[in-house]
Amino acid sequence: MGGQKRFVDKLQMVFDKNLYDPANEPDIAYPYIFSYFKGEEWRTQKTVDALLKKYYTARPDGIPGNDDCGTMSSWAIFSMMGLYPDCPGSPYYTLTTPVFSKVTLHLDKKYYPQGDITIETDRTSPSQLYINNMTLGGKALSTYRISHKQLVDGRVLKMSLKK
Repeated sequence: MGGQKRFVDKLQMVFDKNLYDPANEPDIAYPYIFSYFKGEEWRTQKTVDALLKKYYTARPDGIPGNDDCGTMSSWAIFSMMGLYPDCPGSPYYTLTTPVFSKVTLHLDKKYYPQGDITIETDRTSPSQLYINNMTLGGKALSTYRISHKQLVDGRVLKMSLKK
């Protein structure tokens, strides 16, 4: 596509020209692709927030398209928790700004004996969109992608947001 900048520009154009269609399910990973490029992670955070506000509401038509086996609902829940499995079959998550201040995932101890996973943020206002820094298991993260193993082993993901 002509390099990173041209790719990011073309991807941004999809959103700028309102070509993104969450009901066309292959599109749902698009906002997370920005995070594959160092320095562009903020676009994922901004875009996911805007898409949640635009397409997911408490109205009867408050979910886009057909919620095939929970696809649209799952996108919203993962996005609101602050992590998304953007590539099927690949055990990685892209991180974004959580909507909630704390989420606890209760894991089946049969498969995950180390216990639950907690995602925490210091978000005090919906206007706080951008991640300032993150830790997983008390260790600083320098990337916006983590493996499932890292998440399970780290158990506590903390995100500090820019004020």
